[in-house]
Amino acid sequence: MAKITMDGIEYEVSDGLTVVQASAEVGITVPHYCYHPTLPAPANCRMCLVELTLPGAPGPLRQLATGCSTRVADGMVVNHETPTVQAARASSLESLLAHHPLDCPTCDQAGECELQNFAHKFGHDVGNYAETKKTPPRKHLGPNVDLFTTRCVVCTRCARFTEEVSGDAVLSLVNRGGKNEIDVYPGIPIDNKLSGSVVDLCPVGALSSTDFMYRSRPWFLEEVDSVCTRCSKGCNITVEHRDGETVRIKPRLNEDVNGFWMCDDGRYDCDYVSSPDRLRMPLAREGDDLVACGWSDVFDRIAGAVQAAGGENVAVIASAWSTNEELHAVRRFATEAVHTSLIGLLSAAGDDEDTVYPGFTIEKDKNPNRAGARLILGEEVAQDSAIWEVLRRANAAIIFSGIPDAELSDDAVATLAALGFLAVVDVGTSALTALADIVIPGTTYTEKDGCFTNSQQRVQKLNAAHRPLGTAMREWEFVRYAAEALETEFDYTDEASVTADLVASTPAFAGVTLEVVGERGHVLGSGEAEPETNDGNYAYARMFWK
Repeated sequence: MAKITMDGIEYEVSDGLTVVQASAEVGITVPHYCYHPTLPAPANCRMCLVELTLPGAPGPLRQLATGCSTRVADGMVVNHETPTVQAARASSLESLLAHHPLDCPTCDQAGECELQNFAHKFGHDVGNYAETKKTPPRKHLGPNVDLFTTRCVVCTRCARFTEEVSGDAVLSLVNRGGKNEIDVYPGIPIDNKLSGSVVDLCPVGALSSTDFMYRSRPWFLEEVDSVCTRCSKGCNITVEHRDGETVRIKPRLNEDVNGFWMCDDGRYDCDYVSSPDRLRMPLAREGDDLVACGWSDVFDRIAGAVQAAGGENVAVIASAWSTNEELHAVRRFATEAVHTSLIGLLSAAGDDEDTVYPGFTIEKDKNPNRAGARLILGEEVAQDSAIWEVLRRANAAIIFSGIPDAELSDDAVATLAALGFLAVVDVGTSALTALADIVIPGTTYTEKDGCFTNSQQRVQKLNAAHRPLGTAMREWEFVRYAAEALETEFDYTDEASVTADLVASTPAFAGVTLEVVGERGHVLGSGEAEPETNDGNYAYARMFWK
């Protein structure tokens, strides 16, 4: 630890931090544009200037220094608000705003723009630039990213990201002097699976997401912390929602999992979550058609089908997209209510290998909770192609899916068509629901609480952003009522009660309460909970990573 004095107060901060990070750790904002803790610091925006007094012989050295590239040292004195510092910041802002179009009313970044915030806090009241400003049309840099050139402050964060993290270096500075700007190389768009991260990195409104553009003002959005479902990595995310609709998904810092980044597959998950094809009410087959029905009819039909087939002849197929709590409820339903050993695990098809970038890896397993499912259902549970053998041995089946865009082979279709009864829990119309006798509307990860277990065996919490669509039930609710129809009582009242039951009855999860899981997750078998931290990058992220 280093003892430093900032604005007249002595603090003890972590060794090796930059002045920007150390200041954030104690709650002091140092304005900046070019700096990011995971990228090289070019110190080109000059907004982070602070006044330093450095210990040494023959006497202390007092100077302006860039807080992004200067690391703290024992005995250092830092002043953030001297007249010299304030004048330097105002001068930097005046230069950055000289050619800026000042189009905040139509800019997506308004409300979360660091240029807007710092100009208000540190800049001049009026501008002295009297020339006519030119506003060129926006450039389409790739399928997910547009560039508004005159909003750019040339911080080069995006270019450094494509060099250091995605590794393709498709963004670069072009031209010289006052005509310096960010652009892609001719004919080479930014089209990798990390492209949306450059929008997160942009501190102003220069790089905009084509998906989010003009959809909502940031101040109308509510936020919850959650976990991405698009692979077994379990990236930590923030789900931003408005009026019951998921509007934007952004990465949330977890240095043990995803760092500051996430892939575009998870980022643009809003499309299926808010799809018009989402199921909103239960459906029952009448002839060739599926028609709306009541919940009592659903449970009566399921109970009748189980009794007619005999519980031991009914397959219950859980989903690798379900939470730990839901998987536990489904396991109990299969063994205690249906009384079957025909249990399987439905999963999404994966890639042949991980997608590896220099600074980020997208995992090949495209299921968020396969690890949790194996621990709860057993390592020997039938999965992948083996579930079809389980289904061929059954006369009836209840399948929990929730997997968007699930595809079925011809053999799988034939196997399901041969069943005497098929009930499917799913979030939208699919190849599975097309074959079902009963269709139960399920919930996506934005509509339920619970935990996933990622490929590290790290249990991580997701939180509901909004209520389920229509009359859809969370899986544990459906299981409770379906079990009641089969004269079996489960004492579940909410997700917390299911979690408590899971922790009490599953050895792998013993002691893993929601308090133990915390913000960063908990690796099974690692002992005590990891302490929450406000050090280093976490302090920085809480202050600036929005």
